[in-house]
Amino acid sequence: MAINGYLLMFVGALVWLIRRQHVSVLAAKAAAPVGMVMTLIALVTGAIWGQPMWGTYWVWDPRLTSFLILFLFYVGYIALWAAIEDEDTAADLTSVLAIVGAVFAMLSRYAVLFWNPVAFLLHSFRQALLWQQAPDLSHLMGLTLFLSCGLVLVAKGMSRYRYYLAQRVVTT
Repeated sequence: MAINGYLLMFVGALVWLIRRQHVSVLAAKAAAPVGMVMTLIALVTGAIWGQPMWGTYWVWDPRLTSFLILFLFYVGYIALWAAIEDEDTAADLTSVLAIVGAVFAMLSRYAVLFWNPVAFLLHSFRQALLWQQAPDLSHLMGLTLFLSCGLVLVAKGMSRYRYYLAQRVVTT
């Protein structure tokens, strides 16, 4: 869900840069805090999972490290919006940051495959595939979890979008 939030920001940024529609950049702005929280949840749960598996809360595993960088992209995006007063200039700069960050978000999705094949073997799902064992989580449960988290992301993003839209109407 953390990566999906950044992909939503990417689409909003592209629409803003191509069509200059304020609605798209407001949707991207609304998705940023939600995606940042999802990324923080992934980092914290990854650290909690790492303690019993690796004996420490943090290792410089490619997936954990790339999610930390993705979290910093989210923080930078939100900070850039807050730092620039002119909305059009802020939208231009944050759109460029969202596009660069979206490329990194996709890299972070496949970080384990790209950077460290040994770390790829550390993840339990990969071990289950190697050992011909079925993972504990059935496909139906995984789909349900994915859809519920996706709906939470959309709902939170839409509520923030409505807030930014109402704020924009009030100021104009």
